[in-house]
Amino acid sequence: MRRLIPMALACLILLTACAADPAVQDARDHAARVAETLKGIDPWVSDDVGYRLTQDGNLAVLDISEDGPEEPGRARIRVRGRDRTLQPPIPGRSSPAAVVFLCFDIEVTYRLKLDRSRAGLRDRQATVSEVSCPESRPLSFPAPATIPDQASTWLKSHLPTTLDLDAARQAVRGLDLDPRIRQDVAEADGKIGIALREPDGHCLFARVWPDIVQVWRPWTWTPPVLPAERACSAAQAASGYSY
Repeated sequence: MRRLIPMALACLILLTACAADPAVQDARDHAARVAETLKGIDPWVSDDVGYRLTQDGNLAVLDISEDGPEEPGRARIRVRGRDRTLQPPIPGRSSPAAVVFLCFDIEVTYRLKLDRSRAGLRDRQATVSEVSCPESRPLSFPAPATIPDQASTWLKSHLPTTLDLDAARQAVRGLDLDPRIRQDVAEADGKIGIALREPDGHCLFARVWPDIVQVWRPWTWTPPVLPAERACSAAQAASGYSY
């Protein structure tokens, strides 16, 4: 009888480990999907990337960094994995699926992707490393800075129809924009140009000339154009750039 107790205990440990295996695989698969998502984020702004990750209810962000213009950045996340296989019911008690928490470092880097049409085109790769979970608490992040949807309507209604630079600046201040939105208001070539730039480089343009107010978004910038190369100036707006 004494021999049966250790044997039963060993079987119980083995069954517990086996039950956790699908949950472990689920966490690893989830981390791989997150890595694919991170490869496509441009630009890599730590707060914005972190905020996006926190919208996933199955992971927490433990650390995040950006490595500068030559390399995007890296993130350390804790992922909750579940055993999603159907479990046989146990009479008289509930049997919740096994749950595990695993931590991963995901580093996003550039690699050269050579092709005949565009030699040296930069592409991204993500390296996923399973690491020990630190004791640090999950981070929280502010929502990304964006130009409000009603900005176009506001500008059309409040910009002056004369070359009144002070009135144009007053109209822009009335939007009460997030300080991370860059504002550029200037007169050029007999017109007033207004350029509002989000951190990712996307713009809202407006221009004023006698009796005319125009508001528009210029064409969308796409890779391999980098955020720093995405010009968005009052002079461009005044010229009717991409109108």
